[in-house]
Amino acid sequence: MTTTDPDSVIAESEGVVQRPDGLKYLSPVRASAFLGLVRAGENLARELSNELETEHGIGLRGFEVLLFLAVFSPEGRLRISELTERTPLSQSRVSRLVADLEVRGLVQRSVAGADGRGVEVSITEKGLEKFRVAQDTHLAGLDRRLFSRLNQTEIRQLAAITGKILRVSEV
Repeated sequence: MTTTDPDSVIAESEGVVQRPDGLKYLSPVRASAFLGLVRAGENLARELSNELETEHGIGLRGFEVLLFLAVFSPEGRLRISELTERTPLSQSRVSRLVADLEVRGLVQRSVAGADGRGVEVSITEKGLEKFRVAQDTHLAGLDRRLFSRLNQTEIRQLAAITGKILRVSEV
């Protein structure tokens, strides 16, 4: 039998509650922080992806690949390993995503370097045009779903907090 009766709590330390039967769970404040962060991120990504897919036929992750290539890479090219480092996706997921974008003519894969051991991904003219057309939808969606709900101080705080969390998880 489980219970949430506060009298059944025998210890709370460092934001973790322990019941007499040994079961542990987060305090309400920590649970709210954790679940809020996870759910907000998932909802934001899903809504942005759905909007991009509906209006432009490309999901959020595909848009991100085009963004990295169009804006944040020298000459519109990156090794696939660099793309993997920049996205929250596995190597195999990035490879499948790039393969799909290549079939659609948005990117092109080629052998990287003189040793021929790496794969380089380049954005095509068609990919650059897809990015140009979709960028306003993406930026408007971010503003509507995230930035318009926060003031400038909160945006800076959110950037600092998420940056701190990401730095710790990379260690």
